[in-house]
Order: sequence, then structure tokens, then C-alpha cells
Amino acid sequence: MTPLTIRPAKAADTTIIASVVRESWLAANGQILPGDAFSAVAHSTDLGSVVAREWQNILVALVEGEIVGAVGINTTGVIWMLYVLPSFQGCGIGSALYNAAIGSLRQAGQRKAHLEVLAANEGAVAFYRSRGWVPEGRRTEHIPGFRFTAVRMGLALA
Repeated sequence: MTPLTIRPAKAADTTIIASVVRESWLAANGQILPGDAFSAVAHSTDLGSVVAREWQNILVALVEGEIVGAVGINTTGVIWMLYVLPSFQGCGIGSALYNAAIGSLRQAGQRKAHLEVLAANEGAVAFYRSRGWVPEGRRTEHIPGFRFTAVRMGLALA
């Protein structure tokens, strides 16, 4: 694989980041969605507006100049997204983005990090558990045609 670069997102990256997140999320979680909910997520424009609003809090991973992954963090210590295109998973890109996010949180003086992950996404839960994250609770939410449970996880940074 060619060298990996991680950098802060730029406003111009918004559309590409939204596309990476959508494709990655659907690949990881699509099997748990009913068909109509899958279609709604696949065609939603809400994600683009979230990324456009939050691009300053996103780091992106580039391979050969193309964005292949992204991680979002905020000032309260929350990792609110971590996605890598399916064709680049298993290459260390998710780990590199994760390490960059944790480094940023530590540098900002955060003592604890938090995140939520779909309970049914066993791969993501295992990814975080292997890095010392512990479950701290669950949340169930309903969107039209779909009910899901998220696991809240925490990690001591200090």
C-alpha cells in the first residue's frame, strides 16, 4: 500500500467525507436495516449537512491523495465517527485514524473519551474493546421503520 497521510479536513472535503461515511456505514450496518430504511440512509442528504457543519472537527486519511477514511472528534472528548472505505479496511487506516484522534484528545487535555457504536456492529465493538474501551450503558432509538441499540463506551485517557 502507498503511504498513508492523515490531515485535518478542509471545507472542500465535505462531499467526499459524506460519501466515505455513507458507503462505510452501509457496508458495516446495512444487513441490520430493513430495505426501506437502507434506501433512506443510502439516499439521505442529512449526512452532508452534518459533515459541512462539523468539518473542523474531522481528520481524514488519504491514500494516493484520495480520502479513504475519516474520524470526527469534539472538544468534550467524544469520538463521534470513525469510518474507512470497505476496500481499505484491514490495512491499518482505521487504527491510524483512531490513534490520531486519541492523540488529539490527549493533547487537548481530555481525561476521558466517549463514543457510541451500534450494538449489532460486532466488528466495531471488538475494535474498541481491543483498545481498552469499556461499555458504560446502552441507548435504544427509533427511526421510521427501524429500531436500534447503541452501546456507550468510555476510555480513560489520563
